[in-house]
Amino acid sequence: MSVKISLALVAFATIAACCCSALGGLLGGVEFTTGDFADVPPYPGSSQTTDSIAGVETMLGVFNLIGESEWKHYKTPDSESDILDWYEEVLPTRGWEEASAEDVGSTSAENTLVYAKEDGDSTVMLLIMAISDDTSDNHIIIGRIQIENEE
Repeated sequence: MSVKISLALVAFATIAACCCSALGGLLGGVEFTTGDFADVPPYPGSSQTTDSIAGVETMLGVFNLIGESEWKHYKTPDSESDILDWYEEVLPTRGWEEASAEDVGSTSAENTLVYAKEDGDSTVMLLIMAISDDTSDNHIIIGRIQIENEE
């Protein structure tokens, strides 16, 4: 199965994310919800929170333009590379395919993984971001974006 994500939609979201401060009032932000995704396990030993991260929610809001999205937020003291390595190993066993730079219309952002899979008449795009801050915890942001397939 080859997962193809609409180049125009993702390219727009990528460009808009770069300009998120200018679009923040127009787009709004997202809220982090409780509970785990059934097909995306939480990182081992992480703790879930609905706390906001300055600027991140507005940036994520651009993905609402390309499809329905839901976002989870976890914290762990583990390194960004450990987090991303673990997801790269686990997600394919859950039916996710890594989306290539060609599929998403750009190179991957630093510390971000992009996966996708077909779900009936739509494609689900999965973003996993590992974000450091000035505390001992690293943040794991996981988003599922439901995109209707083009006919």
